[in-house]
Amino acid sequence: MKPTLVAIAIACLADCVLSNQEASVSRVPGKKRFKLNEIHNKHFKGHNIPAAFLRTHLKYGSSLPPPLSRALKINPSLKSKYTSTTLYSNNTAQKGSVKTHAPPKFDSEFAVPVDIGTPPQTIPLNLDTGTADLWTFSSETNRQFIHGQALYHPENSSTSKLQSHQSWQIEYGDGDSASGIVYKDRVALGTTFVDQQTVQAAITVSPHISNNNFTSGILGMANSRGNAIRPTQGKTYIDNVRAQLEKPVFTANLRNRGPGNYNFGFINRSEYTGEIQYAAINSSSPFWEVTIGGYTIGKGGGGDFKKRVWNAIIDTGTSLLLLPDDIVSAYYSQIPDAAFDVKMGVMVFPCNADIPDFTFGIGPHRGRVPGEYIKYGPIDDTYCHGGIQSASGIPFAVFGAVALKAQFVVFNYERGIVGFANKKL
Repeated sequence: MKPTLVAIAIACLADCVLSNQEASVSRVPGKKRFKLNEIHNKHFKGHNIPAAFLRTHLKYGSSLPPPLSRALKINPSLKSKYTSTTLYSNNTAQKGSVKTHAPPKFDSEFAVPVDIGTPPQTIPLNLDTGTADLWTFSSETNRQFIHGQALYHPENSSTSKLQSHQSWQIEYGDGDSASGIVYKDRVALGTTFVDQQTVQAAITVSPHISNNNFTSGILGMANSRGNAIRPTQGKTYIDNVRAQLEKPVFTANLRNRGPGNYNFGFINRSEYTGEIQYAAINSSSPFWEVTIGGYTIGKGGGGDFKKRVWNAIIDTGTSLLLLPDDIVSAYYSQIPDAAFDVKMGVMVFPCNADIPDFTFGIGPHRGRVPGEYIKYGPIDDTYCHGGIQSASGIPFAVFGAVALKAQFVVFNYERGIVGFANKKL
């Protein structure tokens, strides 16, 4: 990132307001823009909230919070998600692998098509702003781990080149992992392409990952400093391609009921309402980490705005909205009979309850997350899981799909800022 980002971040307080000028920038001749629609998994059966909650804590936390640890002790089903996976090894694994923060294992409701190689091989990947790796199942992957995934075949690409002595390993706190070797090859997304993009070809993956055959890997959109390749880190696709774009931005317009879309190189005024509010990212973090200035609980964003500063990362690869404990408590105190499920380690409430909206504030912007989005899925005929859960044990809050499906989000690489706007839901 540019050194000026440090000055921006220092100067910007919790309620910072950055210029909205990029929304009015004219088109640049020769530069590219495109819209990328998500592909929907027609076999998707719904989210497993306890598993999603556990995975996010394993990704970002140094240890599990005590309530979740206690739930693991008393719930064999939850514990099996934590301990049953065997870490597979392989004699062909390259030297130099290191452990790194891993992206959440797949939320396989949606994917985006990515073309790799010459001629192009279309591979469905998860677009994930919470990781900096582009990795995929490949013809190098051990056969025992392949269950119908689309594979990248470097041997069928005239532009692939193995990167000797380079390797990668992503390991989860529950033992799940993926690791392998590195190629450089042509990668295309929309109307853009990179001829020497690093592609992390999996050799081994854990069963919990390999059992998902809708997607074949991850397209990471975080800062390249978080890349898992060693000894020399690779650049993310967006870092490599941003000079080709009209503007060094992409936007996320995720939807609650059906596929959303990502736009690259431009901001579509028809996809949001009101104004876009920008916040500087934490320049020392590899994530899209911003400061939130407060919140409101109540229908339509009504109620008193409570000033309360906290940091949050914007993560399209996470399902839930994880918040500081005091905010979680304040939210569920407004729902009669909401309670902490000690066996699952998550907050639950009666499915027939009237669920309040949650509204966060950045400067003058009030980003509303409807209560219906927070009613995340039934446990049984009576109780439902909550889409808001605790970020205890994680150094920041996590704005996952629960929040992002209610917002229009702008990721600006050049200026190191994230923008938020409300939209028609």
